[in-house]
Formats: sequence, structure tokens, C-alpha cells
Amino acid sequence: MRYIEPHGHMVSRTTDDYIAMVTSGCQAVCEPAFWAGFDRSSAQGFYDYFCQLTEHEPKRAAKFNLPHYSWLCINPKESEDLRLADDVLSLIPDFIDKPNVLGIGEIGLNKNSKNELTVLEKTHPDRSRT
Repeated sequence: MRYIEPHGHMVSRTTDDYIAMVTSGCQAVCEPAFWAGFDRSSAQGFYDYFCQLTEHEPKRAAKFNLPHYSWLCINPKESEDLRLADDVLSLIPDFIDKPNVLGIGEIGLNKNSKNELTVLEKTHPDRSRT
């Protein structure tokens, strides 16, 4: 059976995982930006992560003829710091037009705080609150 992996966090996976996916019929993998298990302390950390998602992982997946796509954002767990969130969101335009970037994601709410909501709304600037 052929399939697309819609939510694979490949930056935390081994090469053996790529081999297993291709062997089992995976045709493409989509990777959303996610929380690293700790709060990143600077926009530079996100810049490096976005480079990993848009440059390194596609090259690693290509070794197995597996297209790799990504979604970029700041996880709600890290959006309590509005200054950091603004700095991270300002990086995204430099990456959004790369051929393997599908859009914005993984984004949402964690604690449903005011700051999380502010950052979520900034990722959807054309939407008005209802």
C-alpha cells in the first residue's frame, strides 16, 4: 500500500526510520515544526531549526527517494514570550517560499492563554476574531 505520512517528526528519527517508511510504501513525509522538549531561548535556535526542516531533512530523505515537506511555526508552549514569538514569526517569510514548505503548522493553543491566542492570531492575519 502507498501512503503519505502527514505528521512525521523526522528530525528526531533515525535513518532506519526512513528506510522502514519507504519499504512500507511511504511516498512522502510532511513534518510540522514542533516543541523540542524544551523552550528554545532565542530566535537563532528557531532559525537553525527551520534550516534543518527546509534543507537538511529534505536532503536526508532524498537519499531514500522520499520527498520531505515541512510546516513552520512556533509551538504554543513557546509563545508565552511575545518578543521571542514576534522574532520567530519574522523569520518565517525567509523560509515560506522554499519548495518543500507547505505552510504554517504545528500551531494552536496549549494553556489557552492570552499570549498563545495573540501568537495564533498573528499566524492568521486575515482572520478577524468572532
